[in-house]
Amino acid sequence: MERKVSRVIVLGAGASYSYSDSPTGLRPPLAREILSTFHKLGISENRYVLVGHLINYVRNTRGVRPDEFAFWDEDLESFFSEIDEEVTKYAVRAKSGKKFESDEFVNYNLTTGAYNQLIFLFASIFNEIQNGPISIPYMMLTSELNSEDVLITFNWDTLLDRALYSAGTWSPLNGYCLRPEAIFDDQWKAPDSFDESDEAPIYIKLHGSTNWLAPYHSIHLTTGEKYSVSKYGMDKLFVYLNSKTSYDTYKNRFWGPYEPFSYCYYPPNLPIPRDDTEPGRVTISFLSAIDLPEHGEVVIDDKKVYSMPLIVPPVRNKQYQRYGRIFSTLWGLAEDSISSCGLLYIIGYSFPKTDIATRKMFAKAIKRNKSLEKVIMINPQPEAIEELFTNEFGIEHSKLELRKQRFEVLYSHKGSLL
Repeated sequence: MERKVSRVIVLGAGASYSYSDSPTGLRPPLAREILSTFHKLGISENRYVLVGHLINYVRNTRGVRPDEFAFWDEDLESFFSEIDEEVTKYAVRAKSGKKFESDEFVNYNLTTGAYNQLIFLFASIFNEIQNGPISIPYMMLTSELNSEDVLITFNWDTLLDRALYSAGTWSPLNGYCLRPEAIFDDQWKAPDSFDESDEAPIYIKLHGSTNWLAPYHSIHLTTGEKYSVSKYGMDKLFVYLNSKTSYDTYKNRFWGPYEPFSYCYYPPNLPIPRDDTEPGRVTISFLSAIDLPEHGEVVIDDKKVYSMPLIVPPVRNKQYQRYGRIFSTLWGLAEDSISSCGLLYIIGYSFPKTDIATRKMFAKAIKRNKSLEKVIMINPQPEAIEELFTNEFGIEHSKLELRKQRFEVLYSHKGSLL
């Protein structure tokens, strides 16, 4: 890393949970609250928000009737992990060349569809909640930062992104430590249309972001291989910034407007070629809608590249390598930053046991750090994190400072955090 690093601020879900100004009346949910939060949002009654595969999967595996889905709730991490493992199991079998029985193939298709619907739903929940005024705690944090600070977050929301952008020194061009292929600001624009900034802090999102987009992709039901509607490359980053007017998206299902860094369930189509049809062939898709015949249709040789959120979902076995260099680059930068900082802040992040990669990265980085003066933990219940840092990371108690408060409370009472 070229710039000097003085402070590293690590932010978890507890930091974004401080946002209480959403027009929805809801806060960005913690993992165990995500599904219950969905049922409280208006999108849960929007028929263009796709949950059909989820409803059928829950019916088949939990015995929950479709008319009871609105009351069904479960820890999302466990549920998402189960579906992820099922998709992987089916894909491995498909790659081996073994044939599926008809009911197995149906389940394979259902599980794959449920996985993709969870990705969209996950991003949509955060987009709905963050679609409001700028977060005051994040704005106050931003006002204390400089170019020697590094922000590392495991959050998918864009509350901090918006606060940084509003401050006028941070740019989506180089602010994510990755150069986007294009940035959507009322239309897709080349990176050269945006200015770079060397004054803002470095901002690293280790689990992706709701406004990062990739070509729509899934698992091929015959080969078990990952495929995309474009072979442009899954390691290419497209960034959504803002839209004041409607944009081209799946079946023209745009609604809005939304605040910057937030969009409706359907993100804009990508400005790249579609080449997922074999030479000499034409792709034809059929949509049957017996109960809503006006929505039945036949589409021939669709050339649009639909997009989907580029996020690493909350599963036990996180597949960072699915996006090539994107996350390997970010995780390397994060490790280098932690290994060279003098002050390390841990705000609202609890180091879940399922985040094995995170624990390994921190242990390695802290072992490399020869100049770490203090670790400041800001959490209503920091005891478990304290034990982790002393027992597993080898930090002396004298270097630990515990602040048993919520993120927003510290700002409301002290006016300064760092």
